[in-house]
Amino acid sequence: YNVGVVVLLWGCVGAGTSAVLLTPGTRTFGNALKSFPYAANTEQLLFEFTAVPGAQPHTITEQWFAIFGGANTYDRNADARIRVYLENGTAPALDYQLFFGHAIGVQNCFDADGKLTNTCVDGRVPWASTDVQHMAHGGALKNTYRIPFSSSIRITLTMPVNGLIYYYARGMTSLPVVVGGLQLPPNARLTLHTNWNVTVPPLGKLALVPPRNGSGLLYATMWSAQSEYIGFMEGCVRAEIDGGPTVFMSSGTEDYFESANFFNGGQKGPNDPKGNLFTAADEVTSPESGVSYLNGTNPGPYSMSAYKFHLSDPVVWWETFELTASNYDTGGEDPSVSGMGCIVPPNPTHSLAPSACGRTPGPTSGDVTSGAF
Repeated sequence: YNVGVVVLLWGCVGAGTSAVLLTPGTRTFGNALKSFPYAANTEQLLFEFTAVPGAQPHTITEQWFAIFGGANTYDRNADARIRVYLENGTAPALDYQLFFGHAIGVQNCFDADGKLTNTCVDGRVPWASTDVQHMAHGGALKNTYRIPFSSSIRITLTMPVNGLIYYYARGMTSLPVVVGGLQLPPNARLTLHTNWNVTVPPLGKLALVPPRNGSGLLYATMWSAQSEYIGFMEGCVRAEIDGGPTVFMSSGTEDYFESANFFNGGQKGPNDPKGNLFTAADEVTSPESGVSYLNGTNPGPYSMSAYKFHLSDPVVWWETFELTASNYDTGGEDPSVSGMGCIVPPNPTHSLAPSACGRTPGPTSGDVTSGAF
């Protein structure tokens, strides 16, 4: 089971309200680049802003990208490394690949030989979710990730080839961050945890968010995963919050992303009337979750990329937090039930039996790329 994950989360959550009162200090700032050339392997400045003293935080509210480059200047769909620096820091506060950071799986960036390239193709265009969208072939990657800062922010791009940048960023001074109706305190900052091409053994667990101390709020997760056996889709997502009982975020992988039955809302293959062969993800999208890539068969091999924003269902902690995903699962009240990943009893304080569920976990590991904000 190979996986990559991006997880976006907020640190230092405190008590607050959902209302944001506009004041004379709340003003819009921003800038744009048009057909701006960049050089290969050079960290190119996209945007910077320094605020005058005043109420904090100041917040980036929107970014839009159309990056070109490759063998030819206007080659479309160029991927890029994006870095965000706060308060004149030398280490980036956020560091991610452009397409994966916009919920487009790494499988969309492989060439015909299965090698990761600097070009990504997204066949779903145009599509939009609440906080991220891709509206044109060759560009229009947009996000509304709120990035707060105290005094200054600098955003850069790096590519291994020459090319051209079309880009804009906007924000507001003295603007508190609100996530899912919850206003965060002024010292809350957006952070990112990534797992890049990690191999998870059968029955193993991946730390989507490693153990953390202090308070925070989970904003979003983005996954790319593949395995020779589809059993990883039967693994549960678990949250450990403030030392309390385990919170099961799902009964399997796909229902964490608000779908079911191995994402069978996608297009079916021509030789599989049951819908267990997937070649696209066109229908599997909702305002707060979606699937960017599906390909495989049941029982395998199987490959998927998906994303989830925790807006309507906030995940908040005050002391400690950990978020994990499993490559299949053990446990269950009735191990004779075939096809279930983890069987969760109604009482969350009840210990699960150590017996395995009906399906075996399969002989192979898998690869995952993931991220969490």
